[in-house]
Amino acid sequence: MGEHSGEDFTRIEDYLEAISLLIKKKGYARTADIASHLKVRSPAVTRMIQKLDKEGYLKYEKYRGISLTGKGKEIAETVESKHRIISEFLEMLGIKGKIAYEDAEGIEHHVHKETLDKITKLVEFLKKNPYWLKKLNKFLEQ
Repeated sequence: MGEHSGEDFTRIEDYLEAISLLIKKKGYARTADIASHLKVRSPAVTRMIQKLDKEGYLKYEKYRGISLTGKGKEIAETVESKHRIISEFLEMLGIKGKIAYEDAEGIEHHVHKETLDKITKLVEFLKKNPYWLKKLNKFLEQ
């Protein structure tokens, strides 16, 4: 992250996560797909892809596609993992669908590692102890 501001790196994470998800889903990621996923315009995607290629996060060959480098995959996987854990936690609290997804998207970039570790442990505990998850859900429904 070094040379990037927090906001810049959040954008980088968003792009790498989107590219990774698209590759997993479709087998490839095109600029139009990335633009649609991130709700931005294609020229902005092209500029960011060129920047990410130059900085070693991905390989971009015009007309051939985009692939993540080891560095890019590592960041994408970290962000995806955070998103998955936070989404699961929010769903355990009874927050569903689009709201859980959007909130997780916002939280994943700003959550401190210590906080995420505690959320992860709580999620694991509740998955292993459905009795307490039911008690929590009952309490939250009041």
